[in-house]
Amino acid sequence: MDMLLAGRGELYAAHLDLVCLRAARRIRAAEDRRPGAHRRGAPPLGGEDTGRLRRTAAALAGRVHEAARLLLGAGHAGLTAAEFEHLFPAAGGWGPAVLAEGLFVAAGDGHRLAREDHADWLQGRHLDLDRALGLLLDPGPAAPAAPAGHGDPTGHGVPRHRLGPVAAALRRCAENGEEAALAGHLQRLQHTLATAAPGSEAAWWAARLLAAVLPALPRPGAHRALLARLAGHPAFTPAWWAALPLDPAERIDLLRGLVRTEPPGGPYRAAAAALLAADPVTVQPLLCAWFADTGPLADGTGATVADLAHDLLHAHRRLAVDELTDTLAGAAHPRADALLARLAEDEPSALCRAVDRWSHDPRPERHIAAAVHALRTAPHANPAGRRLLRFTALTLLGREDEPALHGAALALLLHDPEDRAAHLPRALDAYAADDPFLGAAALAPALDDHPGAVLAAVRGRLAAPAAPVADGLRLLAGATDPRTVREGVLLAARQLREHPERAGQLAAHLEVLLAAGHDARPLVAELVTAPATVRKVFAPVLAVQGGPDAAARAGLLDALLAAERDPGVLGAVLDRFADGCARTDPERARALVRRIAGRWPAADAALVRAAGRTAAFARLLADWPDTAPPPPDGPLTARLRELAAAGRDPQYAAAEAERAADRAEAIPVPKQGRAHGTL
Repeated sequence: MDMLLAGRGELYAAHLDLVCLRAARRIRAAEDRRPGAHRRGAPPLGGEDTGRLRRTAAALAGRVHEAARLLLGAGHAGLTAAEFEHLFPAAGGWGPAVLAEGLFVAAGDGHRLAREDHADWLQGRHLDLDRALGLLLDPGPAAPAAPAGHGDPTGHGVPRHRLGPVAAALRRCAENGEEAALAGHLQRLQHTLATAAPGSEAAWWAARLLAAVLPALPRPGAHRALLARLAGHPAFTPAWWAALPLDPAERIDLLRGLVRTEPPGGPYRAAAAALLAADPVTVQPLLCAWFADTGPLADGTGATVADLAHDLLHAHRRLAVDELTDTLAGAAHPRADALLARLAEDEPSALCRAVDRWSHDPRPERHIAAAVHALRTAPHANPAGRRLLRFTALTLLGREDEPALHGAALALLLHDPEDRAAHLPRALDAYAADDPFLGAAALAPALDDHPGAVLAAVRGRLAAPAAPVADGLRLLAGATDPRTVREGVLLAARQLREHPERAGQLAAHLEVLLAAGHDARPLVAELVTAPATVRKVFAPVLAVQGGPDAAARAGLLDALLAAERDPGVLGAVLDRFADGCARTDPERARALVRRIAGRWPAADAALVRAAGRTAAFARLLADWPDTAPPPPDGPLTARLRELAAAGRDPQYAAAEAERAADRAEAIPVPKQGRAHGTL
C-alpha cells in the first residue's frame, strides 16, 4: 500500500519531468534554428548538449510550479494571457513548446493546465494547508489577501471546484510521512463534520475532503477510530466504504460498526457475507471477534452484532466447515460453543471429524472440547461418525493424566453395543461418584441390556445426600421394560417415605409418570400417609384438569381426598382445580367442590376468592342447577349467587361479595351493654 501511494506522487513528478524535458527539446530546437545560433555556441545540427537541455527543462519545471502558485490564488482557476506570456513567452518558443506537449491548453482568453488531476497535485504542493482549512472549516472575518500566487484561497465562499488542491495537499502529508500532522487535520475535519450545521459550507467541505482523502491514504486502517465515527453518515456510501484499501482484519472490524446502522439485508451485511464467501479461512476468526459485541442492530429485531456473526458463520458454514469447527474451538467464547452445539445437529459428520482431531491435539483445551462436543454430536451421528466418536472416546480414555475427561469417554462408549458391556462397570462407578460428564441420562443406552446393574446404580446414587433425584427417576421412567418402570415408581415411593424433604423433586417426577401414562398408584399410596406439608406439594399436580391423563389424575386425586381435611392441602387442590375447571365435566366439578367444602369449614371465602380470579369457576358457582345436590353453604357464596341472579357478571359478583365482606369486618361494633346514640 505504501509503495502504491508513493508511486502515485512519483508518477506525477516523473510525468512533469518528462514533459518538461520534451518541451525543452522543442525550445532548444527552436533556438538552434535561429540565424547565427551556431556562432552563439549551439551544438551542430544532429548533436545535443545534455547539460544545457536539463537546465532548460529544470527552468521550465520551475515556471510550471510558479504557474501552479498563480492558479491557487486565481479564483477563476486559470492563467490570464499576460500571466501565461510572462512565464512561457512565445518569442523564446516556451509557450508553443508547453502547448505542443499538452501541458497547458487554452481556456477562454488565457490558459490552464491540461490535466485536472495533475493540476490538483501541483497546486496541492504549494497550498498553505493550515490557513486553507481554517478558511474552509471556520470562516470568520475575511482574512487579508495574500500576494497573488502564494497559495491562499482567500475570502469567503471558496468555490467547491477547488476541492482537488486541498485534498491533494492532505494526501501530500501522507506521501511525506507527516503522520501526526495528517492525523490532526483528519480529526479536525471529523470534528467539523460532527458539529457543523447540516448543509453548511463547513460541513460540505469536511465531508468531501474526508471522502476524497481517506481512500487515497496508504494505510487508512491506521485511522480506525476516526472511520468508526464516520459510520452511518450519509456522505459515506457503501461504495465508498468498499473502496477503502483495507486488509481483511481492518475491513471486518470496520464492518462491525457499520452493520449496526442498517436494516436487514443492508449492503454492509452483504459485504461481510461476501468477504466470508471469498476467503472463509481468513474471515471466520475475524467474525468470531464479533461474539463479544452485544451492541444492538438498528433493525428493530432486538438482535445484536454477536447474533449477526453467529448467523453469518452458520449460513456460510459449508464453505470451510472443518476450518470453522477449529476456529470456533479456538475462540473459547460461549457464543462459539453455542454455534458448535448447533453444528452438532446440522453438520454431525464435520463435528465427528473435529472431535477426532481434537482428541489427538497436544493442547489440553482441545481435549475438553472433544469431550464436550462429542457427547453433543453422538445422538446425530451416522455409522461412520459413530466410529470416529468411538476412536475419540478411546483416545480420551487412554489419557491417564486427564482423568476428568474419562467420564465423557465412558458415556460415549456406552452408545456402542460392542464396547458397552466392557466399560459399563467403570461407567457406573463414575455415575456413583457424580461425574459431571456421566449423569443418569448417559446410562440410558445400557438400561435395556443391563437393567439390574443400572437400577442398582440409581438406587445407590439416590441414597446419597443431595442426590439429583429427578435425573435418576426420569431414566427409569423412560425404560421400555414395564418391570423397570415399576421399580422406578416403587423407588420414588421409598424416596418419599425416607426423604420427605425431596417432595418438590418427587412431585415433578409424578408429572413425568402421568404424562407418560405410567401407573403412579404406589407413589400416591405413600403420599396419603405423608405429612400435610408434603401432601400440599403434590396436590396441585393431581388437581390439574384436562389432557389425556385426566382420568388417571382424577382417580389419584380421589384417593388423596378420601380422608383429607387439612385446609392447606384442600386450598391447594381448590386453587389448581379452579384454574382448569373449564376443562372438567360440570357434574364432576360440582361434586368436587361440595367435597372440598364439606371437609373445610372455612371454604366459603376460598371459593369466592377463586371465583373472583377465574371466570369459569365463577360461572360454575353462579349457575348451580336446581336439580343437582345443593351448592356449598356460606354467606359469601350466597351473595355471589344473589348478585349473579340479579344480572351481574359472576366474576364481578364474586369480587363484589368479597369486598363487601372486607367492609363488614372493618365496621366497629360496640361492646355488650353500650350502644350508639345521639344527644
